[in-house]
Amino acid sequence: MKIIERIIKDNQKCTLPFIWINGEEKEVNVKIRLVGKGASFHMVGLFLGTGSSKIVFNTDVTHEGENTKSMTTIRGVFKNNSSIDNDGMVRIQNGARGSDGFFSSKIILFDDAKGRSVPSLEIDENDLKAGHASTIGRPNEDQIFYMRSRGLTEKQAEELIISGFFMPFISYFPKSEQNILQKKIRKNL
Repeated sequence: MKIIERIIKDNQKCTLPFIWINGEEKEVNVKIRLVGKGASFHMVGLFLGTGSSKIVFNTDVTHEGENTKSMTTIRGVFKNNSSIDNDGMVRIQNGARGSDGFFSSKIILFDDAKGRSVPSLEIDENDLKAGHASTIGRPNEDQIFYMRSRGLTEKQAEELIISGFFMPFISYFPKSEQNILQKKIRKNL
């Protein structure tokens, strides 16, 4: 199991990019504490599973200081018999006035892949903004049919859907990593 922990202090900003493409890690736990006033955290997680690869990925973001902000954004594509199991917790403790926390997860499943994503909020303060969103689903069969009727193979249609799904998300990563990441994704499809 891999554990990633960060403590973010007064007015510090932390961005944590996480890329898992058929990775060796089977379980990853991310624990973030926003302890300082004005602390900010943004996590960008990109997941691609094929074959029988599996990942358990859990995040726990705790707002302790005033006017803290967090955004956890996860995008994943799983094919064949691969799977993801995800719990995303955002906690806002008493005294963390003016905090803003959000968790978002979008997962596309192909073939016999499985996915579970459960966002949770634990709130002990009144003056705040918080939210979560999670979607898991299969690609639209009409889109695949349409692309195939235009001469693409099923594999080409799936690759086009996947790259379109990841493309806006890849822009969150540093420019120096974007081309490398796109090549890694294409290589593993």
